[in-house]
Amino acid sequence: MKILLLAPPGLRMMNPVTLEPDMLAPKTWVPLGIASLTAVLRAAGFDIAMADLHDAEWEDVARVLAGSGADVVGISFFTFGRVNAMRTASLAKQILPGATVIAGGPHATFFPGQVLSGGCVDIVVMGEGESTVVELAAALDRGADFRDVPGIAYRQGQTVLTSAHRAWTENLDAFPFPSYEAFDLSQYKSPEIPECYQGLTGTHVITSRGCPFTCRFCSVNRFFNGRWAFRSPRNVVDELESLVHNFGVRHVYFSDDLFTLRPERAIGICKEILDRRLDLVWMAETRVDCVDEELLRWMRRAGCYRIYYGVESGSPKILHAINKRFTVRQVAEAFEMTHGAGIEPCCFLMVGNPGETPQTIAETVSLVNAIRPATLPTIGIATILPGTELYELSKRQGLINDDYWMTDEFPPLYTGEYDVDGLIMLQMMLTKGTCSELYDQLCDMGFDEGYFRLRRLQA
Repeated sequence: MKILLLAPPGLRMMNPVTLEPDMLAPKTWVPLGIASLTAVLRAAGFDIAMADLHDAEWEDVARVLAGSGADVVGISFFTFGRVNAMRTASLAKQILPGATVIAGGPHATFFPGQVLSGGCVDIVVMGEGESTVVELAAALDRGADFRDVPGIAYRQGQTVLTSAHRAWTENLDAFPFPSYEAFDLSQYKSPEIPECYQGLTGTHVITSRGCPFTCRFCSVNRFFNGRWAFRSPRNVVDELESLVHNFGVRHVYFSDDLFTLRPERAIGICKEILDRRLDLVWMAETRVDCVDEELLRWMRRAGCYRIYYGVESGSPKILHAINKRFTVRQVAEAFEMTHGAGIEPCCFLMVGNPGETPQTIAETVSLVNAIRPATLPTIGIATILPGTELYELSKRQGLINDDYWMTDEFPPLYTGEYDVDGLIMLQMMLTKGTCSELYDQLCDMGFDEGYFRLRRLQA
């Protein structure tokens, strides 16, 4: 039995010059989901291939499918990329009519019925996939009844059924490292990496899964059922050592949602890197209330040069509204400690959450200017995503319903208190106060606050 795992073609973004969706989102990181599943299936003895189709045109996708001779095709389904994922599944059914098509990932987990309803997908793997796909592949290979495999959803006639719940894996060290053989790491360049490191071969590494916190705009807690599981320091650095020696990796982005939730574990990773004399530079993401001076000193010694913090807002009112569970003072303290350790602190910000006003934007401007992030803040707009409290609020407010995800539209911005132009105006206000050079560039293009105020009056 041949298995093919695919990351579908990437999104086309709006080109600001042509105003057409003809810009391909950048190819940033190796698709670790299919790389991890490939590793466990290969370890179990299956004949498996994988492909990242991010840059592929649809005729290329067809060629990959036709050339694979696959009996099973697995496709990653994320909410932003759900349309291309479904189109890939449809092509798989057309080109390989006898193949079993399997969907996995967050969007498929949250909406298995929708993913199965079109008839292109036969089975949805729900939640964490490694143990499930091995059992499922074994059942399909034997011709056995796959419906007994825990952790899946499937169609029976017009009815969608789910099997027994699969317990979450507690020992992440039990899984093999992701398979990288199919990827040219030189093609993956994240824009977050500074120019001085862009020439280094790099990848991202995930050392833990999940998050115990319940920020109202985020779905990670629900996807992982509120749990946080982690790999041991030795296991993490075994993978780093393999990446350095086998693939020439010199730059790593630890893209865990909470790399430092247990500081002693993070320090253990740092000590292992130092003990093995790995020539690496790296960055990570975490929360401001999950760092201290000792941890930051170890991180710097081990090659960490940048930390991204999910600050979101400088307003106590908004931090409370989105359930961040830390204070403005903790933000300031974390940035001061990070600067002091010689690490670049950077921040993710968001506008448009419930309760946002020009005053709360002004508070965020004040905080950002006080904490002095090392790079321009990343300023997003609150977006309605499945699996979040914000999504449930938006449904109660009549802004969205589950049928929305059957359309080809992008996930919508939260418009419970502002229309889209109003949200962009708030984003421009924050940009003006924290990134004046960028704001001036946008103004030169004709996009200033006055433009959006006028649009709102004319609407």
